[in-house]
Amino acid sequence: MDSFYGRSVFFVKEAERSLTFYTQTLGFTLDWNHTEDGRAFVFQVSLFGFQLILNQIEDWTKNRAGHGRVFIGLEEDQAAAFRQHLHERGIKSTVFHWGEPTLVIRDLDENELFFWLPRTERPSLEAELTRQGAPGSIVGSAVIDQT
Repeated sequence: MDSFYGRSVFFVKEAERSLTFYTQTLGFTLDWNHTEDGRAFVFQVSLFGFQLILNQIEDWTKNRAGHGRVFIGLEEDQAAAFRQHLHERGIKSTVFHWGEPTLVIRDLDENELFFWLPRTERPSLEAELTRQGAPGSIVGSAVIDQT
């Protein structure tokens, strides 16, 4: 056995709304979509090789929406394309100090996508935290408008 093929699953309150948000706002590509009653129920999206499954809540999972978090570490050769993507789409993000300055994008249910930029880019994120009045704070955060 070489390796497992793993993907994270975020639970969402309204899969149709989340499908629109992930594809139209965040720029993910729809990989597959399982529908029920003609509406999205479980689907997978991808962006720059990262794959994510989103699952409509049901009675037995209703308390799980908005509790997801995934961590994505970016390499030197990936950061510029990723930041350009955020800029072109006008995606708002937050900088949060999570051991190191971390770029955070939240979806409509408050599920979190945590991105660690390469070490060479972290000082600019740290400066943003300081500029926003949260220097080095473990709970400090700053909103970055990518437009």
